Amino acid sequence: MTNYLLLSIVGKGESEKLMKAAKAAGSTGGTILNARGTACNRVLAFLCLGDAHKEILLSLVLEEQYEAVFQAITNQNHVHGICASIPSKKTYLNRKNIHSEGDQTMNTTWELIQVVCNSGYAEDVMDVARKAGAGGGTIVDGRGTSKPDDVKFFGASLVPEKELLLILVEQEKSESVFSAITSMPGIQEPGNGIVFSLPVDRFVPLGKKA
Repeated sequence: MTNYLLLSIVGKGESEKLMKAAKAAGSTGGTILNARGTACNRVLAFLCLGDAHKEILLSLVLEEQYEAVFQAITNQNHVHGICASIPSKKTYLNRKNIHSEGDQTMNTTWELIQVVCNSGYAEDVMDVARKAGAGGGTIVDGRGTSKPDDVKFFGASLVPEKELLLILVEQEKSESVFSAITSMPGIQEPGNGIVFSLPVDRFVPLGKKA
């Protein structure tokens, strides 16, 4: 049995529509994250233009519901964005541990590159990725985990703010994009970032022209 993480990136306020459709098709629920798209150049970023507000819907579905839920999400013609499915090797869902049976081999044509970096650095990473062949990305704000030796401020740990950059790229471009990112001096500094990629089983643009 193979279970899947459905990752949908849509405009602000549209993820609820997808979640409603997914639940009607058998999904048990999902998680919505606030995010933003990457500006196409530094001028737009400085003017706060081009950084459109986004939402990310994460839905973990069992194999028996996967096709119905995937179709329910991708058939929402009035919701624009993307939906990608990523196979899960191990899953804890509905109070059960579920492991994929055997080694799954996929002839995937897409990869999801994920970069965790210090806050304010994701746009620089995206610039480098774009020059290497990537189209665009989505940024999620976050923070690092505190450690005993973190700086204390009025008794509270000061935890560095982080950004998670998600980049969907075609398989033939993934190596050049990955190498370009990992070659950045800022990424190579200890504690400044990590980069990893996951194979994407299916990738569908959302929203169809009337």
